[in-house]
Amino acid sequence: MFKRVFWMSTGMAVGAAGAFWAKRRVEETVERYMPEQVADRAATSARNLSATVRAAAAEGREVMRDTEAELRARVEERTFVGQRPEAWSPASTRHGPAGQVRRHRPNRRR
Repeated sequence: MFKRVFWMSTGMAVGAAGAFWAKRRVEETVERYMPEQVADRAATSARNLSATVRAAAAEGREVMRDTEAELRARVEERTFVGQRPEAWSPASTRHGPAGQVRRHRPNRRR
């Protein structure tokens, strides 16, 4: 008889503890998916994402500038003979001396 009482009380204790744990778990999950909590997590994720995108874009621009400078240096080493032209600037690709616009002449060979 004592064994039955022992196991009955043990089962009740385990069942009560399991029910309490399950109730807490469900309440935490419900709390986590409340509209305010979801909005807060979404805002935090958006801030983190925007910071990551800005950092990636800045790193990409830096690498682009380094690569472009390296490629321009390689081209200048092979291309120019004699006196080198002025330092390259973005405006110098479209404008000649004194701001004159260069006309693009398509290759007419066929």
